[in-house]
Amino acid sequence: MNQCKRVKRLLSRYLDQEADDKEVIFVKGHLAGCPFCSEEYSGLLRIKRLFAAKERKVLPADYLVSRLRERIAASRQEEERFSLVSGMARLSLRLIPVPVTVIAISLLFMALTLQQRASEFSIEEHILSGDPTTIETAARVILQRTN
Repeated sequence: MNQCKRVKRLLSRYLDQEADDKEVIFVKGHLAGCPFCSEEYSGLLRIKRLFAAKERKVLPADYLVSRLRERIAASRQEEERFSLVSGMARLSLRLIPVPVTVIAISLLFMALTLQQRASEFSIEEHILSGDPTTIETAARVILQRTN
């Protein structure tokens, strides 16, 4: 059993041909007499051959650098798209006071115009209402029209 433990520790080195001569002789001798270690060795050897038979892709020398640059560019495009949307939102927030100001000025202008029209009809209204129209009321209405 102790020999099996030692062989199991040495199997990888033996498979990769990194074991020294003494270890190689020991592992070969043990594998010849131990069916359990021999079976494990056969399994590892099959796996190693499968990996060796597998075609390896050869990547260009600058593959990692180019992939990194692509990701950085994609990230920047995403940031620019996001910043464009947020920039438009900021611009719209800056432009909101403009229409509000225009509406406020329009309402003020309409109110002043209506007030002026009301003062134009106030003398006639006073007369038609039957209230006594005094000289003071008439003078006030006339002065408002001239201002």
